[in-house]
Amino acid sequence: MDIINKLPEKKFNEIDDLLTFISIYDDYNRTHAYYAMLEDNKWFIKDKVCVELGAGLGLMAEKMAQLGAKKVYAIEKNPYLFAMAQKRLAKYPQIIVLNQDALEFIPEEKVSVLVYDFFGQMLYDEDLYIIENLKWKPDIFLPDGAKLMGGITNIDEFEDEIVNKDFLPALKDILISGLFSEEDIPLSFEVLNFDVHTPFQKSKIVDISHLKGNLLYFGLQITYHGENLCTAGICSNWSYVWTYRYGNKFKIEFEKSDRAPEVIFSWVE
Repeated sequence: MDIINKLPEKKFNEIDDLLTFISIYDDYNRTHAYYAMLEDNKWFIKDKVCVELGAGLGLMAEKMAQLGAKKVYAIEKNPYLFAMAQKRLAKYPQIIVLNQDALEFIPEEKVSVLVYDFFGQMLYDEDLYIIENLKWKPDIFLPDGAKLMGGITNIDEFEDEIVNKDFLPALKDILISGLFSEEDIPLSFEVLNFDVHTPFQKSKIVDISHLKGNLLYFGLQITYHGENLCTAGICSNWSYVWTYRYGNKFKIEFEKSDRAPEVIFSWVE
């Protein structure tokens, strides 16, 4: 979904965020993987104070209320999503919906469980910095980690009349999401790792000289207790990201911007 007409910048950003978030709910696998994760932790939720940051419509806040949470804070910055969540969750007296920036929210009580989904296609290129900069800590983060994985293949296996080995070299240093189908394409090596208890490495040079192929791709894996919770392609909210191979080493880093960190990618050798 794209906005076609011109809008004031503030409203454009708010509606753009709204449309982006609404599309997440089409991802059945992601939603139910998160539900299963919450059910695995029901004893940390029951009769406890819990938080969902970036709540959107508050699906996870609702699930925690259903699992017996004493109080659930659902924090949503977008005014349109906040209004929808407030109306949707009104039947749950234990859920408090707040229209607030996640970084400004400080709970009055000790929080048992914090649920969030701030992952971008390339791991850090959304709002994951929020988790690193919280002024408070829960007993449990759900999920508790993620990885940006990579793989190498050959364009011969994917090319068609238009997107082929003549077209792809134009994409030097350019990352394209959803360029090809991710079905049955393995993620074979780790690029970056995120753990809620460890500072995130936001710049890295990766050596792929030992791998054969002319097409490089990346995919997100969200983890819980070291096991995959959601993987790009299977959880459709995240697509694989593709680029033509131009060397044996590439550099990836993230640069602060007004909305979300931007990905800086280049071949260095």
